[in-house]
Amino acid sequence: MADTYYRLPLDLEGIVARQQLPRCSAQESIAQHLYLLLTTHFGESRYDAGFGCQVWEQDFEAMTTLRWKDSVQQSIEEAIRTYEPRLVRARAQVAITDFELKNVSQRIRKRLDVSVMAVLHRTNEPFAFQASLFVAPLSVD
Repeated sequence: MADTYYRLPLDLEGIVARQQLPRCSAQESIAQHLYLLLTTHFGESRYDAGFGCQVWEQDFEAMTTLRWKDSVQQSIEEAIRTYEPRLVRARAQVAITDFELKNVSQRIRKRLDVSVMAVLHRTNEPFAFQASLFVAPLSVD
């Protein structure tokens, strides 16, 4: 059972009904966990106030500075080292782009693109993860 990974979000009704929950691979489980780290702000988890990353602690007006990107990149890498022991040698890259939303009153929003390159601890296989988040306010691509 040590290598059993469940797909998120968990089906709580299925748990109560004692149904088999959907499972996923180790790589998909890690990707889901990284995504959860990215979309969680510090203090949101009642069991560990340090779970999350610094993206949501920053002023979005200052997002385009090199200092902001370096700070967020370091925060993501530290979160991976702390909360994802299945990965080693993780390196994150952060990019901010302006994204024009057509059909929504022609608004331009900032999109945070995060990519992570790492190695699976158990097998030394390369691992890659990419996610895009629209920030200020948060929404998911």
